[in-house]
Amino acid sequence: MARLGSRAKAGFYPTPDKVCGQLKQLLDIQEDARLLDPCCGEGKTLANLAEGTCGATYGIELDHHRASRTRDRLSHVLWGDSLVEVRISPASFGLLFLNPPYDYEMALESKAERQELQFLKRYQNILQKDGWLILIIPYTVLKFCAAVLARHFEMLQVFAFPEEEFQTFKQCVVLGRKRPLVAKGQALKAERSLIWLAGREPIEFLEITPQLDKCSCQITIPSPRTPLTTFKSTRIDPMEAIPLVRKCGLLDDILHDLVPRQCNSIRPLAPLENGHLALMLAGGYMNGEIELEGKRLVIKGVVSKSEKVQSVSENATGSATVVTRDQYMPTVKAIDMVRAEMMTIQ
Repeated sequence: MARLGSRAKAGFYPTPDKVCGQLKQLLDIQEDARLLDPCCGEGKTLANLAEGTCGATYGIELDHHRASRTRDRLSHVLWGDSLVEVRISPASFGLLFLNPPYDYEMALESKAERQELQFLKRYQNILQKDGWLILIIPYTVLKFCAAVLARHFEMLQVFAFPEEEFQTFKQCVVLGRKRPLVAKGQALKAERSLIWLAGREPIEFLEITPQLDKCSCQITIPSPRTPLTTFKSTRIDPMEAIPLVRKCGLLDDILHDLVPRQCNSIRPLAPLENGHLALMLAGGYMNGEIELEGKRLVIKGVVSKSEKVQSVSENATGSATVVTRDQYMPTVKAIDMVRAEMMTIQ
């Protein structure tokens, strides 16, 4: 189920409420701290973690429908591919909450790589010094992420999901505090420990790995030390583009050119016959929107010119004389704006 199910659901696995509640008990979020979830889904987890605090929440979501709904929960939301379409200032967040897709990413002319590792490598540098990582992955994936975790984080702790939730994807929670680089000897020791843990059988892993409710440590999410100058996606979100277009006035100019104008005011010198009105209408003089007896019509008139042969005669030398006459074909098209019907009159 892991591979096919992940693709069917676009890699969307919300963090269980029970796990989210246990994590919230551990967090001490300082004033104005920034929290980022690069795979935020509908934003419920990050919003719950920050509830009741002064922390600023940032989310990124690939699915546009989920991203739209997330805007009501998080302070800042981007729509796009977190791995390739997003640009973020480094060392600018106090918390990185990472629950990435559980799958392999295939690339041309290269080996398959776990997406969990790709997200970890891509986003570990957005954490400021002493910022915290909360990583949720299947425990067997620890062996793929071990080198990056051990080299860039200290105070690494691994906790098993509650037994009932653990049965689905065999997930664990990894907590770590960001450091520029951990000493080589210390990093190698932590890496071997993570790889060994990933090789245990599920039952053994549950026995030797504590659960979150047994954690007694307090995780302090620090306030920002540097400004967040860049947080944007290269993908254009229509929900953000439309207000900008309206603000710059471009939309008004476009609508002015596209929306039919009111019927021209006609003041002839003498009363017009029906033939005169027909020619003016077909010639385009009366183009635009009109209203008559409660009906709204958009009128467009055109006149096409053709030649009609009147006679053909032959003289003594054998040459032919063709007499033609210009013929004008008036056509009027009308769109009923109420019934959404088009009528053509020739």
